[in-house]
Amino acid sequence: MGASTKKKFLSTFKEVGTFANEISNEAIKNEPMFFNSDFNFAMEKGGEITKSFLSSLPEDWKNQPLAFDSRVHMLMPGWYPAIPGFHHDDVPRADIPAGQHFITAGQPDYDNPRYLSEHILGLVNADVCPTNFAVGECVMPQIPEGELIYRRWHEEVVSLIKKGELKEVAAKDRTLVYFDWQSFHSGTKCISNGWRWFGRVSRNSDRVKKVTNEIRVNAQVYLEFPMEGW
Repeated sequence: MGASTKKKFLSTFKEVGTFANEISNEAIKNEPMFFNSDFNFAMEKGGEITKSFLSSLPEDWKNQPLAFDSRVHMLMPGWYPAIPGFHHDDVPRADIPAGQHFITAGQPDYDNPRYLSEHILGLVNADVCPTNFAVGECVMPQIPEGELIYRRWHEEVVSLIKKGELKEVAAKDRTLVYFDWQSFHSGTKCISNGWRWFGRVSRNSDRVKKVTNEIRVNAQVYLEFPMEGW
């Protein structure tokens, strides 16, 4: 489990379309949020941004099992809409029984992953708070048993960006961005006031077998200095 040897990654992304081009930023605050939803449920219950995002997906994605998540944040400078740090999305972790269900826990399994996930994300009002990708080939160090993989690998990715061996690129506003389990990316610190919508679909993942079709009514933010702004 984990990363018992050095790992080589092709960290990249590709723009595969646009969405919500005719929808105003005012619509963001009224958009329902989804967690672990399938395509049909989100299309039925979603607002105009959600429907535009899902309708704009490549056709081969629409015909496969998907897991969809979305979040709406009202942000201020210095806030984070997600825990920051370069990481990968949906590298398999252990399934642990929890009552009648299973939860995923532990560190990502890079040695023997049971699936290789793919994703498409989109942002509305991305300029308020970008999502950055680290683009290029890279080799990550072995992580000793019991240590947090992304804590160490985040530092390595930042170092490679500073050396010019990886390139940091922001996802564009209202653009469908394809990436996979190898793509290092990170949420960033909000740089201006405003509403921000984030959506992501995933395939080739165990998540599509555990869809729960949840509508969420809150989304937390993370603060670097929690006493600022009060």
